[in-house]
Amino acid sequence: MIDRDGEQRRAETLAVIQTENLSGYRWFEDATNDTDIVAIQRTETGWVVFATDERATPQGRREFTAEEPALENFLSRLRSSNSVEWREKARRENTPRYFVRELRVDGRLVPARLFRRRETDHGPVDEMLVDVDTWHPDTKGVLERAIRFPLDSDLEEISDAAASEVFAMVARREYTPLTRR
Repeated sequence: MIDRDGEQRRAETLAVIQTENLSGYRWFEDATNDTDIVAIQRTETGWVVFATDERATPQGRREFTAEEPALENFLSRLRSSNSVEWREKARRENTPRYFVRELRVDGRLVPARLFRRRETDHGPVDEMLVDVDTWHPDTKGVLERAIRFPLDSDLEEISDAAASEVFAMVARREYTPLTRR
């Protein structure tokens, strides 16, 4: 039996990878000796997504029984691992960095929490959006852990334009999938 939906999801994921010019991954291949990559593999019981460190040791291994969440996790991790240039640019320009946590609601991924890191004279300040123009300190260190361990995090760094899209959703109290990253 041919899984046309699965083929389409894989094709869409590969199209995103090409469009965003993402690199450093293994797509349903053996990743045993590869360093600093994100991998997705098919197993006997489902799918597995993990990253490898500088010694090719698997890190943050997550197993999935369904392909779609595995592909979403893979793409999110791959985007995080490729965002080094973006981070450096933001640091040079002293602009806030935004991170989103998305959850599946009615079968669609929608923003559930927005975090930001802004640089001050005293160092970085991590905050989370709680309402329109209302930010509270990230006292649990969620964002710090996400930045230090991006491949183990469920947060994804997004652009200023995507963050503006989330601000508009909060103001409307209507949450839809992000159209920009």
